[in-house]
Amino acid sequence: MEFEGRIQKVLPTRTGTGRNGEWKTLPFVFEYFETPDQRWSDRVLLETMDHDVMRQIGQFVVRGEGNKAVEVDGACQLSQEIKCRCGFSHSIREWEGKIFNQVRLYKFELLTAQETKQPEPQPQPIQEPLPEPKAEKEDDLPF
Repeated sequence: MEFEGRIQKVLPTRTGTGRNGEWKTLPFVFEYFETPDQRWSDRVLLETMDHDVMRQIGQFVVRGEGNKAVEVDGACQLSQEIKCRCGFSHSIREWEGKIFNQVRLYKFELLTAQETKQPEPQPQPIQEPLPEPKAEKEDDLPF
């Protein structure tokens, strides 16, 4: 699945050590509209271990003292909106008898202002008021 949207939040990088050595991942919240006429956006938490994608996203993160990302309410502060096209797939994974959702990012592409296709707002139908029910007479019984 590929969608155009924006990065709503960039979370701090996570690091760790696995059996193959050190690893680093950058989680972010991707907001998109599945269809142009969709009223509310969908959001998904994506993560990347691709250093090139991390650099592309990192250029929009505000840096403070020591070149550290400036965090506000647990998310990195952004210098501007990041519009992008993300491709991701989803499946489940089972580990130690528990089942987890697994979302994999397979494509990331920054968009310029000219490339973005904003969904045109759909006109909402005008709802006419329902007619007032007629008051029934007391002797107008059906039996």
